[in-house]
Amino acid sequence: MKSILFSIGLSLLTVGAFAQKQKKENVNKEPYPLGNPVITHMYTADASPHVMPDGRVWMVTSVDHEDGGGYSTMHAYHTFSSSDMKNWVDHGEILHINDIIPENTTENEKDWALWAPDMIYKDGLYYLYYPVRILDNVASEKAGKRIVTSYIAVAVSDSPTKRFRVVNPKIEGTKGIDPAVFIDDDGEMYLYWGEHMAAKLADNMIELASKPVKLEVGTKRFMEAVWMNKVGEEYHISYHTKYDWKIKITKDNYLDPDRKKSELSYSVGKSPMGPFTYAGTLNYELGTNVNNGPKSPNGPYVPWFQTQSNHGGIVEFHGQEYLFYHTSALSSWRQDKFEGPGTWTQRSVCIDKLNYDKGNKIIPVQQTIEGVNSVKVKQSFEQSLKLKKAKIEGRVKLVDNAILEVNGQANVSFEKVNLGTGYYYFDLKTLEAAAYAIEIRLDSTEGELLGTIKLDDKSKERNKGVASCFLRDAKGKRIVYLVFKSKEGNKKPLQIKDLRFFAGTPLKVNTI
Repeated sequence: MKSILFSIGLSLLTVGAFAQKQKKENVNKEPYPLGNPVITHMYTADASPHVMPDGRVWMVTSVDHEDGGGYSTMHAYHTFSSSDMKNWVDHGEILHINDIIPENTTENEKDWALWAPDMIYKDGLYYLYYPVRILDNVASEKAGKRIVTSYIAVAVSDSPTKRFRVVNPKIEGTKGIDPAVFIDDDGEMYLYWGEHMAAKLADNMIELASKPVKLEVGTKRFMEAVWMNKVGEEYHISYHTKYDWKIKITKDNYLDPDRKKSELSYSVGKSPMGPFTYAGTLNYELGTNVNNGPKSPNGPYVPWFQTQSNHGGIVEFHGQEYLFYHTSALSSWRQDKFEGPGTWTQRSVCIDKLNYDKGNKIIPVQQTIEGVNSVKVKQSFEQSLKLKKAKIEGRVKLVDNAILEVNGQANVSFEKVNLGTGYYYFDLKTLEAAAYAIEIRLDSTEGELLGTIKLDDKSKERNKGVASCFLRDAKGKRIVYLVFKSKEGNKKPLQIKDLRFFAGTPLKVNTI
């Protein structure tokens, strides 16, 4: 299969479409001296972070070309993982543009690119959601303007370290870039993309289950890079803002309050589908208020203080939330050791702490050159629930002290379960499948909902009968309640065993 090269003479440099062309060579080979960015052997952008079933934080990233060339040269995705938020392992390329371009594509006819992705886990499989962006060179030349098609596709793998296989080359109903997936505590899954579009994801993970809608986000400055995060009972939708991209940063205007700045902002709602109310700034313009950093010859700020877009991703890891974003600090170092003004060419993922005030309002992130401290986790990987010590109520019985048989609405509780600083997944083995929702709650049958396992008649056939769900805020020594809700029309009994919390501590990278 041929790689597709951009060779059209038409000027196509516009905001949100291309980065600036490379202006300097990457001649400096000395080791990068700072803690941010976190990946320094290659250029990475658009990080999507999640805690995966091995207890490690994983991110999938876009890849900027070593020689620059702008967004049109973004042709691959890499995965990285960390056990401590400080040290990262590169697991290699998982998808390339050549994996998706049709065999019969004529070279130079169209320019294909892979932009900001997302990756999540569900029931034994990893799903990669990625935007396919196609510039039609021939049509663009004829029209005298860019003719671009973009949509969301899905690839799958049984490991984030392996190549992904395309399972849906185009999700019907999607138009745009920057997909992000959110799984709510009730088990409902949502796909966000483009200009604040959203829809429910089907149970098969590769199709939409509802009609796409354009969300109300409470501001006209939304540009791209949507991300969903739940904080308590609130839903925070974050995004990159529209900005004055044609204005070059100088010592005279970098603090100008009238200049529309390139920031990450967020809005707050009571539902994953909104409506949302604008709530403020998540991350100021890149390079703002960076302490102890090198200074640009053009002004009292770091060399990577550039007019550039950004992309944020948020993850919680053992009691602390973190913002993943990107800067051009690494390319500024590799071009001239920070001695020049820097150029907005290639990007690299940075990580800093994300904190909130007492009202759950975001305190704008303090960008640092040091990055974050190493996280040490001292607890077991899993916590198995002992059924013989469980308290059962409703239409449920215990078989041989090892199997729960459920025949309708039921509650099962476990005393003094020590969830420590956090367990991120819950799973069980299905022996006899039936249509149930199993809510994992704290302290009562109506207590805090951590996550929900959804079962159907075929659950026994998938993933060797093991069903799981992601957990939010599963920590501390608590009473755990499993609330069984039989779906309407279900008359089958459910049999399950081997109930456990897991992903409580990060495993070594060779365990996946």
